[in-house]
Amino acid sequence: MTMVISIEDVRKEVKILKALSGHSNLVKFYDACEDALNVYIIMELCEGGELLDRILSRGGRYNEGDAKIIVEQILKVVAFCHLQGVVHRDLKPENFLFSTREEHSPMKIIDFGLLDFIRPDERLNDIVGSAYYVAPEVLHRSYSTEADM
Repeated sequence: MTMVISIEDVRKEVKILKALSGHSNLVKFYDACEDALNVYIIMELCEGGELLDRILSRGGRYNEGDAKIIVEQILKVVAFCHLQGVVHRDLKPENFLFSTREEHSPMKIIDFGLLDFIRPDERLNDIVGSAYYVAPEVLHRSYSTEADM
């Protein structure tokens, strides 16, 4: 599926990235610039690969201690986003990268194209996300930050 992304959508993404800066499990945003046709986003390089690939390389098995480390990082960064009034809307193993190839490298959340600002009392109704991971509330067109969990 090809998706056309407008420059305004990318500008919104940059605005949200600036608002979210500072969390250790968020890929660092350095700068953005644009020319007549494109917006360029300069971000931290993460060389450790996706969480999905790491899961598959282990045969889908994590011991309780290693799983706890992964889940804690995910929950901390998602809670941080929600406290800043931002909903991610596309959480999946492919959207978490490891900083390095080391076994216990920190993870960074990526892919901010579907992020949106949200007020505590607000409900969203856009159907967005990845098919295998989308929350039922999204399909019912009435959701808030809980759709990230």
